[in-house]
Amino acid sequence: MSIADINEMENLLDETADCFADMMKQVYDEVPEAFEGRTSQMDWIAACGAASDDLREELNKLFEKYEMMLHDGQYN
Repeated sequence: MSIADINEMENLLDETADCFADMMKQVYDEVPEAFEGRTSQMDWIAACGAASDDLREELNKLFEKYEMMLHDGQYN
């Protein structure tokens, strides 16, 4: 895998996490009554950002796990 390929994969993982955050933020806009008394829009946006960061970390761990499995010959 070339450096360009690794950078492309990193970009795709970033885009996936960002898309998740955007989708979750949109839920508040679509159904604000579901959040009444539980959280404010600003708190929800912050929570979505934190969840997106965690998702990105987990995606990176999965990427590394399968990369190591490939290098270790587990798919031969």
